[in-house]
Amino acid sequence: MTKKRQMTAKNLINDAKTVAIVPSKIAGADSFTAAAGLYYMLLEQEKDVYFVHQGPVPKAAEGLIDDDRVSSSVGQRELLVTIDYSDTDAGQAHYLTENDVLQIRIGPVAKDFDLDKVNATLTGFDFDLIVVIGAQVTADLGSTYTKLKSEFEEAKVINIDNTKRNKNFGDLNIVDDEAVTLSSLLFSRAAQWGLVPNEKSARALLTGMTYRNSTFGIDKK
Repeated sequence: MTKKRQMTAKNLINDAKTVAIVPSKIAGADSFTAAAGLYYMLLEQEKDVYFVHQGPVPKAAEGLIDDDRVSSSVGQRELLVTIDYSDTDAGQAHYLTENDVLQIRIGPVAKDFDLDKVNATLTGFDFDLIVVIGAQVTADLGSTYTKLKSEFEEAKVINIDNTKRNKNFGDLNIVDDEAVTLSSLLFSRAAQWGLVPNEKSARALLTGMTYRNSTFGIDKK
C-alpha cells in the first residue's frame, strides 16, 4: 500500500507550478508586506506566481512591489480563437459584429479546408495553489474571493494568519496567534518551507515587521 504524502506547506509549494498569493485587505499593510515577501521568494523557485490584490496599496507598503506585478483581474477570462491558414492562399481577413455575433472571414480557402485548424480556447489563470495571508474568513478577501471562487474550489489553499479568530478555511491552516506580525510568521517558517529570502523579499518582510515603529519613518496605518 502506497503511503499517502503528508500535506505540508513545503510539499504543496514544491508540487505547485502556478501560485496565487492573496493578501487580505482587512489586515492592510501587515498582510501586503508578508505577501510581497512570499511572492519574491516563490519567484526564486521559478514558480509562475501571481500577486492578487484589488484596490490601493497600503501606504506603508508602497514601493515594495511594482504595479505591473500586481494582478487585479485574474477572475476574468478571454476567448481566444486561432486559425491556421498556412497552407492556403488566404491573403485577407475581415470581421464584423452583428447582434452580438462576431463573424470572421478569411480567404480564399479551398472548399475542403480542414476545420480542425480552427480552435477556440478560454484563456485565464488555473492555479495549483492559492496562499491567503491575513484573512480570518474568505469574506475578508471581498470581491477577490467572489471572482476566484471556482479557483478556490479546485486549487489547494494555504491559509496563513496570526489571529485566534481564524476559521481554518484552508486545506492547510498555518495560524500562529503568538506571531506579532504576519511578516515575522512568514520569515520564521521560510527555511522550513525550503524558501530563502532574497533582497526584495527581505525588504518586504522587514517592512512588515517594523512599519509600526515610527523610528523607521514609515506610516503606522
